[in-house]
Amino acid sequence: MTKHSSAREILQRIKDLYDISTDAELAEFFGITPSALSNWKYRNTVDYRLLFEKCYGFNYHYIITGEGEKYAPDEDEILEIQRGNKDLRSLVVDDASVAQKKVLIIEDHTQMRQLIERHLKKEGYAVLGAGDGTQGLALAKEHIPDIIISDIVMPGLSGYEVLREIRADLQTTHIPLLFISSKADLAEIRHAMNLGADDYLTKPIQIKELLQAVHARLHKSALVQRQMDSVLQKIRSGFVRVLPHEFRTPLSTIIGGTKYIIDSFENLSKPEILELLKMVNSSTNHLNRLLEKILLYAKLEAIAHEGEEGLEQLGRRVTENAGDVISDIVLDVAQEHHRIKDIDLSIAEDSIALAINPVYLTTLVTEIVENAIKFSQAGSPIAVSLTRENSHAVLTVRDEGRGMSASQIKNIGAFTQFDREMYEQQGVGLGFSIIARIVDLFKGKLQIKSEPARGTQVSVTLEVVHLAPKPKK
Repeated sequence: MTKHSSAREILQRIKDLYDISTDAELAEFFGITPSALSNWKYRNTVDYRLLFEKCYGFNYHYIITGEGEKYAPDEDEILEIQRGNKDLRSLVVDDASVAQKKVLIIEDHTQMRQLIERHLKKEGYAVLGAGDGTQGLALAKEHIPDIIISDIVMPGLSGYEVLREIRADLQTTHIPLLFISSKADLAEIRHAMNLGADDYLTKPIQIKELLQAVHARLHKSALVQRQMDSVLQKIRSGFVRVLPHEFRTPLSTIIGGTKYIIDSFENLSKPEILELLKMVNSSTNHLNRLLEKILLYAKLEAIAHEGEEGLEQLGRRVTENAGDVISDIVLDVAQEHHRIKDIDLSIAEDSIALAINPVYLTTLVTEIVENAIKFSQAGSPIAVSLTRENSHAVLTVRDEGRGMSASQIKNIGAFTQFDREMYEQQGVGLGFSIIARIVDLFKGKLQIKSEPARGTQVSVTLEVVHLAPKPKK
């Protein structure tokens, strides 16, 4: 039997391991209330079944004992963890075991490769070996390993070239790659990491250090996969709840309109056909915007859950002349919705530069203004302002529309529409989720103030970028 540490020690180890700073975050990690977490501490016990589910594999043993790196439960301990849950035995086998994980080693030094292979096999991994970069790349594409360990200087393709090919192929781009090399200078290590390497160990290799690195990378990949599965499930459930209605309306118009044109073509005049085609085209454009919004939401969620690797997809982080850009976006959106007379636009500085990609700034402003238009009556004012506050700028959009209660603001999320039955507005309820995610990715601040029947104010704070003056010609 394993001797468990005290509840406080166990919870502190979890905080350290998963970079959790507060008890509130720890309670959220477990999916329990803060009071339940306090009760654990008071009673000096934890729910070991829940603990195992959240911290499976080699981390579990370290957390409950403070010793070791890899967990292999015995029969008595399984029963203790199960607490009557017979299905948890399969979880122990599936999540804690590394037997199904494939490791590809690309190393031209035969003895070194065989040494690493031998130790990995002892740990229960399935191991593939390659003596040069060309053979290693072929094995990677054929077998899709869970992790790759590669030398850098090799015959044929170098380790760097292998990494570029791995990252360029959608089938292999997700595979963690760990370099082992005799090149120990900092510039070389930085170059490898910039190319997308996940770790870099210098020769002579310490086997224990290598095994720890492999364990850590595989565990991180598992966590990322679980996060992505959670995101996909969230999106999937939203589709089931909202999309049938949103797709059915424009599709009915498209199908019905085109069928009527086909069936009645000989009896329709050109103006009648044109009017029907305009109606079909409008529904097609609505359907296209709907799909684009869903794809954008999925992309933003993926970027957010991929960490630093995902943030690279955001591209250039500065919008120059942001005041002019925002003015143009606001007026274009208002013009499209025939609300140009309702816009009260106040831009303090036209030439201000903001720390956000221009494409995402366009999306951000468009979503905020469209929400203000959608949830307010034509003829009521919509005030848009951009003000400077020291090193930051604040974009504020205020409408006098329907508004929201405090509880509705709190429950804003993807695929959420309030009072849909009463107002029957179109859309999938992704607007605020997209706004919040863009603001978060670019290190901004979002504030929503609203009262029912009195309107809504959305404020976004973004960092101001001080650009070097351009040289005179």
